[in-house]
Amino acid sequence: MRLPALKITGILAAAGIFWGILYKPLRALLSGSFPGSDADIILFFAFLLFSCIIVFLAAKWVFRAGEKMYEPYRLFFNEHPVPMWVYEWGSLRFLAVNEAAVQKYGYSQEEFRRMTLLDIRDPSTIPEMMDDVKRTDLSTAYRGIWQHRRKNGETFYVELHSRPTLFRGKQARIVMGLDIDAEVRQMIEAKDISSRYDLLAQITPDYVYYYDIKQNRIARNHGPVSLFGYRDSEVGETLEWWQERVHPEDLPRIMQLFEFTCTLCKDRMEASYRFRCADGHYKYVYDRGYIIYNEQRQAIRMVGVIQDVDESTRQKHEIEMLSLVASYTINSVIILNPAGQISWVNEGFRNMTGYTHEDVAGKRVKDILSGPDTNPETVLEIENKMARVAAFHVEILNYKKNGTPYWVKSDITPVLNANGQLQHYICIQMDITERLAFIRQLQENNDTLHEIARINSHEIRKPVASILGIMAMLDLDNNDAVLNNRLLAMLRECSTELDATLHKIQDKLHETNHR
Repeated sequence: MRLPALKITGILAAAGIFWGILYKPLRALLSGSFPGSDADIILFFAFLLFSCIIVFLAAKWVFRAGEKMYEPYRLFFNEHPVPMWVYEWGSLRFLAVNEAAVQKYGYSQEEFRRMTLLDIRDPSTIPEMMDDVKRTDLSTAYRGIWQHRRKNGETFYVELHSRPTLFRGKQARIVMGLDIDAEVRQMIEAKDISSRYDLLAQITPDYVYYYDIKQNRIARNHGPVSLFGYRDSEVGETLEWWQERVHPEDLPRIMQLFEFTCTLCKDRMEASYRFRCADGHYKYVYDRGYIIYNEQRQAIRMVGVIQDVDESTRQKHEIEMLSLVASYTINSVIILNPAGQISWVNEGFRNMTGYTHEDVAGKRVKDILSGPDTNPETVLEIENKMARVAAFHVEILNYKKNGTPYWVKSDITPVLNANGQLQHYICIQMDITERLAFIRQLQENNDTLHEIARINSHEIRKPVASILGIMAMLDLDNNDAVLNNRLLAMLRECSTELDATLHKIQDKLHETNHR
């Protein structure tokens, strides 16, 4: 302001000198032209009018010069890409806002002039804001992060920078508001993710680890303690601690897989291996890791989860061995789930029934193999015994895919886990159709022999006894022709009866031989 003041002073001084030069000539002119008038008073008012005109023109000229001088600053304020505003200290009323603020908040310039800082704040933050205003010194700079609100109600985070200023004679502050909503929300999300990760790492039964490859440092959750029985003081923080406890037969394969994965810049790695527990025995584990690379595609971090799959793996190996045995047995082997549905069948089942695994998977045995003559009471007995989770055997009539009936002996055994919970049923079926047919034939032959024995003891003894009696009555000494003829007739009748009985026995024997 010093330069315009000097200019105004100079103009007024020049005007005073100019008036001093003209004063005497003008006074003489007025005295001669208007005799009897007071020339000094007229010249005084003329000088006053002249001075006002000079001051007005000088002030207008200086104001225009000032306008031109401050125009770049005004343009800088209005066209700055970051929202800026000036507000009156005390009333918090907006005095000026730039175009970026209009675009960001959605209010027009006219609307802003009728508003205060409270109108762009989230209502929940207003009490905190007023406390902050009371603590803020007018003369000091300020920086803070607040949540603002647009005209449409959307909220976002801004970083405010303000300084005191004098605006049109009023105590005010000029403010610049940086939109940091994305950064803040990312920080909140990252913090939330970190909290969830920490919570998950604590509550999950798995072994969660974070491996800093460059620093060779591994951060872990409770996994080494809860899964493998180590004390916290025994757990190392380097890769070597882990390598020393991987089974020697598995370690080369795992390390080769890790190097291969990093070489190809793959971000996922999965592996199964054996890990040594604190007591010296090994557990089967399943390790899934996610590898993070830098811009040079170098592996820098790995986050992973190690799961204890020892029980399931050992069961799988046992089932594989049993499956190998079952695959080569001629008997039918069926594995059922706890609901009684078919999970697996061997080749013997396919050969015995004609059904494939695809035909029967997920179905019940009774729905596949039962037929018209299958005893429903036997089916009900099987269901009741399976419901009691008991081992049993039963003989039942089944039907093949082509409708042929056949008899089987089924041995059904439940398989329980370590907690006593049902896992599977194993059903082994043996085709006993020929055995039952043979037994039935033996029974029929035995019945025939019993019939022959009965014939022998009853039907043969009668004619034989008669023949022996007749022979004893023959009178060969007296040669009684009438008596002997009668006896011979009776002997012929008994012989015929005996011959018929012998033929009957022969037919029975012939029938037995052709069964």
